[in-house]
Amino acid sequence: MSSDTLSRQKTPIWFWILGLLLVGYVAACTGQRDNVLSADAWEHLRVLRALTHDLWHPGNPTFASDLPSVRYSPYFVGLAVLCRNTGIDPYNALSAAAVVNMCLLVVAVWLLLAAFEEEGAAGAVLVVMISLWGAAPGYANSYALSDLPWHEVNPSAVGFPLVLLSWALLRRMAMRGWNGMEVAGLILLITMANLEHGMTGAFGMAGLVIVGFFAPLEKRRLSVIIAISVSICAGILCMAWPWYSFLAAVRMHQDSAYWYNPYISKQMFTVWCVPAIVCGVFAIPLRDRPLVRISLAGAAVSLLIGLIGSLIHSAVLARFPLPGMIYLHMSIGIFAQRTEIFKLSSWPERFRSLMAPASEAAYPMLQIVVSFAVLFFLAPQLVDSAVEPHLGRVYLTKILHLRNLQQNVRQTFPDLLSPVGLRDVVLADPVTSWMIPAFRGRVVTAIHYELFVPGQANGAKAVDLFFSPTGTESQREEIIRDYNVRWIALNPSMLSEEMMRSLERQTAVVRETSGMVLMSAPAWIAAGPKALVNVQTP
Repeated sequence: MSSDTLSRQKTPIWFWILGLLLVGYVAACTGQRDNVLSADAWEHLRVLRALTHDLWHPGNPTFASDLPSVRYSPYFVGLAVLCRNTGIDPYNALSAAAVVNMCLLVVAVWLLLAAFEEEGAAGAVLVVMISLWGAAPGYANSYALSDLPWHEVNPSAVGFPLVLLSWALLRRMAMRGWNGMEVAGLILLITMANLEHGMTGAFGMAGLVIVGFFAPLEKRRLSVIIAISVSICAGILCMAWPWYSFLAAVRMHQDSAYWYNPYISKQMFTVWCVPAIVCGVFAIPLRDRPLVRISLAGAAVSLLIGLIGSLIHSAVLARFPLPGMIYLHMSIGIFAQRTEIFKLSSWPERFRSLMAPASEAAYPMLQIVVSFAVLFFLAPQLVDSAVEPHLGRVYLTKILHLRNLQQNVRQTFPDLLSPVGLRDVVLADPVTSWMIPAFRGRVVTAIHYELFVPGQANGAKAVDLFFSPTGTESQREEIIRDYNVRWIALNPSMLSEEMMRSLERQTAVVRETSGMVLMSAPAWIAAGPKALVNVQTP
C-alpha cells in the first residue's frame, strides 16, 4: 500500500471500539480507587467536598485555615455546583467525571491526529499510548492502562486533553486560516489547562509554540505569534480566577526544595519513558510526515527541558518528560500503522523477510521489536488491571470467590468520623491524615504539601513526634494545644501494637470502627498519667 493511500485512510473502526472499551474499563474500576491509600484522589475528594459545602468561602480543604487551595480549579468548581444542585455524593461525582475525562482524552487524540490527516493511525496510537511505559507511572499525566481508572479523576486528566485540543485547533488554523472565534477558543483552552494543572498548562503552551513553528512555511511566523499571544492572554485571564491567586501561585517560592522530587525525575529518565524513547527512534525515517516531525522535535524539547529542570531543581520543568511521551507515542503509533504491525495478515511476510540479506531484514526487525515492546509492557498492566484491588480485583473476587482484599475505606471512615465537625482538627498518622479530610475534619499534616500554607514541615515533625516511641507526655500535650487538635485517630494498620496500646485511653474513646479508634483530645489529656497520679495521691 502506498504511503499516500495510507495517509488518507479513515479512522479505523477498532479505534472507536478500543476507545469505548477503555471508557467502560474506567467506569467499571474507578470506584475502587479508594484502595490506594496514598492516592492523589483523596486530595481531590476533599477539595470537592470543601467546595460543595461552601462554594465561595471553602477555606483550606486540608488544614483548619482560611487560606485557599490551588486545587480550586474550574473542574472542581463545576463539579461542586453539580453536587450542590443535585445532591450527588462528591465521590460518585468524581467517578462520573473520570468517565467523561476518558471520553475527552479519546476524542482529543482523534482530533489531533485528524488535524494532521493521520486519523488512520488513531487505533495504533491509542494502543501505544496505554502500553508503552517502562512501568505504569502512577503519577500526574500518566495514561498507562493500569493508571487510567484512578488517575482520570485528577485535574491533570482534564488539562491534558485540553492541551491536545489546543494543538489540534492551532494546526487547523494554520492550514485553513484563522478567525477571532477560534483564537478565543484557543485562549480559553489554554487558560483552563493552566487553572486545572499548572504544569500541564506550561507543557501545553510549550507544545503550542512547537506546533506553530512547524506550520507551513508561509504561515509559520503568524502561527508562532498566535501561539505566544494566546499563552500571554491565557496567563492574564488566569489572574482573574477568584478562587485563588494564580499570580501568587506562579511566584510562590515557599517550600521550593520540597516540590522538586529527584526520585520522580530519576524514574522518568530511567524507567517510565525509556521504551518510548527507544522505539521513538524507529520513527525517524517517517519524519516527512508533519506530525512525526513535530513529535520528534516536541519529544526532544520535553526531554531537554526535563533534564534542565532536574539540574536546576525546578518542580515544573523537571516533569515535562512524562506528558512529553505523547509526542513519541503518536510517532510510534504512526510507525505501527504504516508498517501494519497490528494487522495479523502482515506477519507471515514479515517473518519471511527475516531470511533476506541483513540490509533487507533490518526494517522488519525494527517492526518486530516495536511489536514485542508493546506486548511486553502491556501484559503486566493487563494482569494488574484484573488482580489489583483498586482495579478489577473486586469482580474476580465475586466471580471466583477469592479472598476479599478491598480496604472498605469509604465505609469505615464516615462512620469513624461521624462525631467530627467539618473543620475540627484530627490528629492521625500521615497516611490516615491524608484520607481524613476527604470525609470530615482537617488535619495537622498531609502526604503532599498545600501550596499556600506555611509551616507544613513543622506539622509533619509534630505528627512524627506524637506517634514516635520517644515522644513524651508533655510533648504530645503541647502538640495537641499548638494545633488546636479536637480529635485523635488511631489506625492499627499504620501503627504498631505497642504504639496503639500506649496511646489508646479508654475513657477518651468516642468511636471504634473496624479496629480504628477515635478519641476526644481534651479527654485524652485528662486521662493521662498526670491525672492518674493526682487521683492516687493521698
